[in-house]
Amino acid sequence: MLNTDFYAGAVIRLATLQRQRGQAGRLLFATVSLLPHGRPLPPPMEGPPHRCAVGKTGENVFFRRALLTVRDAVDWYRSLGRGEDTTPIPSRTEERDSRYDGIKIETANLNDSPSWPHLGLPMGEGLFAFHSGRSHPAPFIGNSPARIHRRLGSQDGFDVMLADDEAVAFVARRLHIDLRLYQEYLGSVALVVPDPVLTQIDHFMIPASADKGERIFYRFVPRAGASLAGLKLTTFDEQAHLLTDLSTYDVPADGILDVDKGDCIGAYGYAVTHSDHGVLVYSPPYPFLRQIGFNMNPVLGGGKTISVPTGESTNSPRMEYRAAQRSSPLTTQRLIGDEARIPNASGRIATAAAHREKIANAKLYGQRWFPDGSREEAMRFIQGELRRAKTQVMIADPYLAGLQLGQFLYAVNPETTPVTLLTSSLAFKSKAQEPSKIDDFSQRLAQLEEVAKLTAKTYVLQSGVLHDRFLVIDDAVWFLGNSLNTLGEKASLIVKLPNPDEVIGQLEGMLKQAIPFDDYRQRQAKHHEDDAS
Repeated sequence: MLNTDFYAGAVIRLATLQRQRGQAGRLLFATVSLLPHGRPLPPPMEGPPHRCAVGKTGENVFFRRALLTVRDAVDWYRSLGRGEDTTPIPSRTEERDSRYDGIKIETANLNDSPSWPHLGLPMGEGLFAFHSGRSHPAPFIGNSPARIHRRLGSQDGFDVMLADDEAVAFVARRLHIDLRLYQEYLGSVALVVPDPVLTQIDHFMIPASADKGERIFYRFVPRAGASLAGLKLTTFDEQAHLLTDLSTYDVPADGILDVDKGDCIGAYGYAVTHSDHGVLVYSPPYPFLRQIGFNMNPVLGGGKTISVPTGESTNSPRMEYRAAQRSSPLTTQRLIGDEARIPNASGRIATAAAHREKIANAKLYGQRWFPDGSREEAMRFIQGELRRAKTQVMIADPYLAGLQLGQFLYAVNPETTPVTLLTSSLAFKSKAQEPSKIDDFSQRLAQLEEVAKLTAKTYVLQSGVLHDRFLVIDDAVWFLGNSLNTLGEKASLIVKLPNPDEVIGQLEGMLKQAIPFDDYRQRQAKHHEDDAS
């Protein structure tokens, strides 16, 4: 829950997208960050709003920062989406400018997440240093723990801006978020509520002594003028994938808490809660580091610059890279720290769990190995996947030929699932005295349409831009180690890709470079006529 008495002010960072000069800007993304007492206020933003042109489209991204009272900032945050939205008006007179403050902006309907006035604590991977990785739900909060509330709007209409690297970087530098990666925040606004009580938590293990076992030491450092009253620490211990303890302690007035554990051979996490503010800090279970090992190898030399061609052609451009430095086989190994006082089964269990996780991940991504001589097994597997297709099928294979149409495509439901084929001229090269592969492909397409009522949109790449083979089924993409015409004849691997969107986008780009099969067939026929004459 939000208690504004603990904050001295608020900073609003607002980015808007203006499509045409003179039109009201549309909310792109904004943050409302509350400032705890004792934190210095930022200086006024000088000059007009920062502007970034979106290529030559006529669109512009504008950014403005303003300092408001806590009450005015929260009121502005809650008022958005009601149809009469305006840019915030700074509280400091010297910062106001009627040309930019209180002017109309467009905002779509906004949905609360979580429900107002509840706040959520992002579950980072560290103590007070959240990683800025893509998995963090709120990268704009920085390194200090903070609770957030979000009002999510429409993501539509920002495609042109997202395609412009400079515009995306412009927003990222000022709002600390890459909207290309965090598209859920497009057209949205977020409230950032920093921890008003704590500035630091120390958390470490104290080794065992003659009369005491191992202990975990906690030190809570409050903000200037803040009290630790009302704080509770809840600890949760994990050992060998088992929850072994869940305890709650009142945080003492001096901020020092020493918890006797006996032996710290598990993983230890905690959460800090406040009677008024709710959850303030969360740290997932982590084991304590007991030993560090390192090796030292004397370097004997090497590291020369190697120049190599980038391809087989005599005209291939050359590139350089550094060769590895040679080192002595004599290695000095050192261990710093002590082992656990009692045997720990966690390593054995962790190894087995990691093995199971690998198997589960392989199943999740459809990793499938077909041994040498398993052609029929591979064909039946692909046929089964095609039979489950609902929205689309695309086969991208530079060697896709007529035979594979009958081997696989009759498994697709023609009433619900459109089929696109992307092949290349390599698939239609015929040796002397061989029947025309183009004619065979055409006949099999016609047969597929006549018998199965399935019309496959077929395109031919005339250049060698595609080397690998892909099978798109709905929103999934399979990577095929071999072409469909040889999959399983020799040892082969297929795997479902973890990021199919990138590959689908690239394949759709290749389709624009390709020509329809009928046009390709006509061109080839004309070439043969010209050669014969």
